Amino acid sequence: MGRPSVTVVIPTFNEEQHIGATLESVRDQSYDGIVEVIVADGRSTDRTREAAVEFTGVRIVDNPARAQSAGLNRAIDAAQGDIIVRVDGHCVIDPDYVERCVEALERTGAAMVGGGMTPAADAVQSSVMQRGIAAAMASRLGAGPARFHVGGRAGWVDTVYLGAFRSDDARAVGGYAEDVGVNEDAEFAIRIGARGGVWFDPDIRSSYVPRSTVATLGKQFYRYGRSRALTSRRHPRTVRMRQLAAPALVLGMLSPRRRQIAAVYAAVVVARAVRQFGEDRGSAASFAAALPVMHFCWGVGFLRGVFLPQRARLHIPDESLNRFRESAEYLGTCPA
Repeated sequence: MGRPSVTVVIPTFNEEQHIGATLESVRDQSYDGIVEVIVADGRSTDRTREAAVEFTGVRIVDNPARAQSAGLNRAIDAAQGDIIVRVDGHCVIDPDYVERCVEALERTGAAMVGGGMTPAADAVQSSVMQRGIAAAMASRLGAGPARFHVGGRAGWVDTVYLGAFRSDDARAVGGYAEDVGVNEDAEFAIRIGARGGVWFDPDIRSSYVPRSTVATLGKQFYRYGRSRALTSRRHPRTVRMRQLAAPALVLGMLSPRRRQIAAVYAAVVVARAVRQFGEDRGSAASFAAALPVMHFCWGVGFLRGVFLPQRARLHIPDESLNRFRESAEYLGTCPA
C-alpha cells in the first residue's frame, strides 16, 4: 500500500509579507506525497493571492466569510488528499514537518497530531518589542504550561499547534467551528479527538511570527480569551485550571485585596524579566510589558465571553449550525 496523499491547507488574509516564506517551506518538504496546496484566502486586499499562485501546485479557494475557520472548512471540502496538514500563512514549517505528521498519525492511530507553537521574531524586520513578545509567548509564565506552548515529551494532549488529521475524520465531525471566534483549532481538537485522541510530538517543528506591538498583542489575546470562553461554554468539561488563572487575576485586581495581589504579580513579572535580561538584554523591558498585556487582555476577554448573553455573542450562519448538528449527532454515539 502506498503512502497516504497529503493536502496542505493554509487560511490567509493579507499575508503578503509572510506567505512567500510559508510556501517556500511547504515546497521544500521531504515528503513526496503532497498532492496539492490549498490557500483559502479571505479576499485579501494586498498581494497575498498573487504571491501564492507564483508557487507550483498552489490552488486558491475563495473564503468570502474571511474567518480562518470558514476558510479551513472551504479547504477541507475541496481537499483531495487522504491527510490534511493545516499550516498558517505566517509560519514556517521544518523540512520534515509533513513527513513527521504522517508518521505520527500512522504510528499512534491518533485522530490529530501536531507539535509546538514556537514564536520567533521576524528575521528581516524584527524589533526589540517583537523579540520581547516572542519570548513572553514562549514562556511558561506568559502562555501557560500547555505542551504546545512550552514543549515537552511526546504524548496525549488536549490540543496541538495547527495539527494534521485524516480528511475523512475532519468531514465526519463537521469541520471547524465557525462560531467560536479564533479558538477554532482547540474546539476542533475536542471533537476530532473523540475519534482517536490528540498526539503531541516535539519533533514536529515550525516557527511563528508573533505580533510586533503591544496594541496588536492586546487585541489578539483579548480575542483568544473571549474565544476560549465560547469554547468552554460549549464544552464545559474541557476547562482546565490553567485557563482560569488570567480571569482570576483580573477578578483579584477588582477585589479589596487588589494591592496585595498587584504587588505579588509585579514581583513575579519583574523576577522573570530579570531572567530575560540575562538571556536577551535588549528585549527584557518589552518582555515585562508583554506579560501583563497578555494576561489581563486574555482574562478580560474570557470573562466577557462567559458572561455575555448567548444571543448577543455572534451571528451563527446556517451552514455552521448544520455542521454542528452533524457533529453533535456523531459525539452522541461516542462512549463516555
